[in-house]
Amino acid sequence: MKYAMLIDETKCIGCQACVVACKNIYEDSAFGALRTRIEKHETGCYPNTTYRFRKFMCMHCLETAPCIDICPTEAISYVDGPDGGMVVIDREECVGCQGCISVCPNEEPMMDPEDNTSIKCTFCAERIMAGGIPYCAEACPVGCISFGDRKDMLSMGNARVRELQGKGRPMAYLWGTKDTAVLYVIDLDPKVYRLPAEGYTLSSSGLEVLPVPGAVAVAALGGAGLHRFWERTREVQKNQKK
Repeated sequence: MKYAMLIDETKCIGCQACVVACKNIYEDSAFGALRTRIEKHETGCYPNTTYRFRKFMCMHCLETAPCIDICPTEAISYVDGPDGGMVVIDREECVGCQGCISVCPNEEPMMDPEDNTSIKCTFCAERIMAGGIPYCAEACPVGCISFGDRKDMLSMGNARVRELQGKGRPMAYLWGTKDTAVLYVIDLDPKVYRLPAEGYTLSSSGLEVLPVPGAVAVAALGGAGLHRFWERTREVQKNQKK
């Protein structure tokens, strides 16, 4: 089974309950790096303006996640098993090179300023494997976040789109059907929500990875970045020998 999260942005009220729930669980969020966040977008012209909200998080690319391909220490991977597939980061292996950040078309992951390692949404993978659901989905007070089998989420999303279109919202659309595990129900152009083009992969985005993964990103960091990279690499290698 492939998991997916369906986010109905036509219901979102921007209350940040999902963000607060995530921050309460994951200590790294206390240092300024968020695994999920809400962004507000104003549409229309004054005085006829309105707001749309978008829940930012890792899209959990179904195939060829750019962050996995570029990571020089293989710290980023898919969870194994029939109920896996979530993209996770082993922060013990992360060297802080920021390669994953440089190639992600969705502006994820983020750097934890406390220890200079990458963090991002993991779909609360450990909780999922134990039969639960992500904390953000559990916390949403208006039911705009659903989680489960991707086939079920696609069915729910398409049904919601048909409902909205029947109510006079012709631009209603289900974003994410091609290659992500995050699906959005939206009712305006995806650009309004700052959503990237659908079907993005490492190749289609025009990015190229050198034979040594992560070399592009590490080189781009300059002297300070290289120093941090090698310092963290030595630390990881030392811990592996213990």
